[in-house]
Amino acid sequence: MSSSHHRKEIGEPLPDVPFAPAHEAVAKVAADRPTEVAVRCGDIEVTYGELVAWSRQLSHRLAAAGVGSGDRVALVAEPSVTMIASVLGVLGAGAAYVPVDPAQPDTRLATILDDARVKAVVATARTELRTTTVSPVPVITVPDVPDPEPGGDPAAFAAEVGPRDPAYLIYTSGSTGEPKGVVVEHRNLAASTRARLMVHPGSPTFLLVSPLAFDSSVAGIWGTLQAGGCLVVATEEELRDPERLVSLVGRHRVDRLLCVPALYGLLLDAARRTDPGRLASLRRVIVAGEALPQPLVDRHFAVRPHGVDLVNEYGPTETTVWATFRRFTGVAPVDIGGPIPGARLHVLDDELRPVDPGAEGELFIGGPGVARGYFDRPEATAAVFLDDPFADEPGARMYRTGDIVRRNSDHGLDFVGRKDDQLKVRGHRVEPGAVESALHRLDGIEEAVVLPDAEGAGLVGFVASQEGVDPVALRRALAAELPSVMVPGELRVLPELPRNRNGKLDRVLLRTLASEPPAIEPPTAESPTGPAPAAHLTDDPLTAQVTAAWAEVLGRPTVPPDVNFFDLGGHSLAMFKLQDALEQHCGLRPSIVALFQETTVTAQVALIRAGREQGKDAPAGSSAEAARRARTARLRQQRARKGVSR
Repeated sequence: MSSSHHRKEIGEPLPDVPFAPAHEAVAKVAADRPTEVAVRCGDIEVTYGELVAWSRQLSHRLAAAGVGSGDRVALVAEPSVTMIASVLGVLGAGAAYVPVDPAQPDTRLATILDDARVKAVVATARTELRTTTVSPVPVITVPDVPDPEPGGDPAAFAAEVGPRDPAYLIYTSGSTGEPKGVVVEHRNLAASTRARLMVHPGSPTFLLVSPLAFDSSVAGIWGTLQAGGCLVVATEEELRDPERLVSLVGRHRVDRLLCVPALYGLLLDAARRTDPGRLASLRRVIVAGEALPQPLVDRHFAVRPHGVDLVNEYGPTETTVWATFRRFTGVAPVDIGGPIPGARLHVLDDELRPVDPGAEGELFIGGPGVARGYFDRPEATAAVFLDDPFADEPGARMYRTGDIVRRNSDHGLDFVGRKDDQLKVRGHRVEPGAVESALHRLDGIEEAVVLPDAEGAGLVGFVASQEGVDPVALRRALAAELPSVMVPGELRVLPELPRNRNGKLDRVLLRTLASEPPAIEPPTAESPTGPAPAAHLTDDPLTAQVTAAWAEVLGRPTVPPDVNFFDLGGHSLAMFKLQDALEQHCGLRPSIVALFQETTVTAQVALIRAGREQGKDAPAGSSAEAARRARTARLRQQRARKGVSR
């Protein structure tokens, strides 16, 4: 590759501005607009002035507990205003925050706290008890609304930080199953956020749906608060229900959103069922975290043909959230675009030489977003964080992504697949991503994953389709396009592919399914539906209806009546599909909250029967409305004493 072509893979230069850590940048915004609302969650809202004063108080509490520069503090908090204030407070104490999802099992929680060697844990009233049982370090509980201490608000954070101090550690699952903590420094975070403010200008009203332990949250929090926008944090209950998320968008006039493509598809579904106008305030939808399906691009512009950009972002945690982006202003082929401001992209062969345009190669990412490495894992760090021989400045590094890409004619990058997923079938090298791409091109296929089969000698494919496609016909279509070694010996058609809590494809579960033989004989072209699922054989019509809905959503031939939905491979996004399926099969639409509370067939049969007897949809369960009202009243009283308006 010529040096002139190589320079095309360098993003727009970042502005040469003095370094400011993320929390201090927010404090500067607060000095300019102290009474403007910074964060909303449920019935609680805080202004910029309140948010910074609250986080400064926490920074001094942490300092008094012995937390100092370079330490690590775990943050175990449900989505809330408290969670956002706590992030700023930890940084203000000079420490790096280590976000841990409260839904993690105790063993996983304890493993992360031990591996990160945290100095303290910041918890909320809801998570305090859990953290005290799994960690011997001090636990500092933060109230759910600002609680001014005697003596007034601190004038500054407790500690100062420098560009190379760690800002956060986010844990990713390693190839061996053990979590690895990615250390992101303040200079990395500052560069990533500066690039975001360039690509996404303005002061947004942003809906945060990403868990704190998912690095997309970094984009939402700092890209909003440093721009002087309003961060709308979805509660746990709202995150479980796409219709409530759509309502949040409409109620707060949200104009910017970042989520995985699958969740955006569910939001479009929910808006279509209720009132599409509730999404009218959106001006930019950002999707990230997994591959963007072409049908979703088509659908986005069919629903919102004018004035609403769709932006596809790509980037591993190791490069501080993102490294490439593609902005769609109309229907166009999907790719991951080009470099964000400041980033350097290299497409290299196995000898780390640039490949020719149009050829496949591994993506390496350089620039100021490249993180320090993996916490306390020097060998793992050395394997993928390398010296960048293409950079002008000495000491520059690049991250080896393991992702195979190809430059296209639009000067963007096509994502091909993972390098480490490459397989050998009968002596031939096969890239599953290439087979997945071929499946994606077939009619009726929404998603596809290809993995080694149970014997490791061939391939098994999983495809998501709502159209009941015939797997035999799919194989014939593939055989007409691909060499025989690339055609999966088995294709399993599911209504949707399983996902984890973050909404990403659950490849671990898919590998488990791929290693097992199919539960029933696959359908044939002569009998495309196959044998009747045994799950539907029951004397009770309602039980048969509920079981049929489960079998449809889970893609299982049998569904035990007393096994938890999530133990059968279900997940939060699949629960939304179950809500639709129950309405179709039973004629009644239970609330999503009720479904999360009643998670077996037997329990849902009782729920729906009770709803039928009452002549209405199944109840949603109890709410915490009174508690929320009390918190709101207390916050308003505090504001009145301090003379702060809404």
